[in-house]
Amino acid sequence: MINLLVVVVFVALMGAGIWYVYESEPDIEAEMMQNYAQQFTSSATNAHWQWQAQGRPEMIMLVHYNEEGKEVGRRPVRMAHFGWPKVEPSSASCLQLWEQLLNIPSRVDGFRVLADYYDSDSDEADSLSTRCRYRVSTGPYFDYFIYTGEVQQSGND
Repeated sequence: MINLLVVVVFVALMGAGIWYVYESEPDIEAEMMQNYAQQFTSSATNAHWQWQAQGRPEMIMLVHYNEEGKEVGRRPVRMAHFGWPKVEPSSASCLQLWEQLLNIPSRVDGFRVLADYYDSDSDEADSLSTRCRYRVSTGPYFDYFIYTGEVQQSGND
């Protein structure tokens, strides 16, 4: 009976230890998606103000800089008449927007970023909830609202 009790206590302690290690480990994908959401917000806002400053053209050339202030790339970005980067109603267009605004391939920690286009939540003419959702397969995501330029971070899908 004592041997059985020792085995049960040992298994319970091992299980608790494994659970603790698993739960205390930081979620790298979530942190990376949070950083990308912040960069996405910054780039969309920069595109909006550049569009305003250049007299509201149909296309702008968005310049990307690294932390030292050196130019690392340029991407042409089509702008919509309401002042935010233009997105056609397709997931492929959302993925193209990711690459234009972030100037990076659509990968997070070796996993492909999935871009989904969601039309307005209602049947009304109000289309302010039309958005692109950027996510990794089973984890964190963020939404980019096409008509307002707002980025909304979320946890898990």
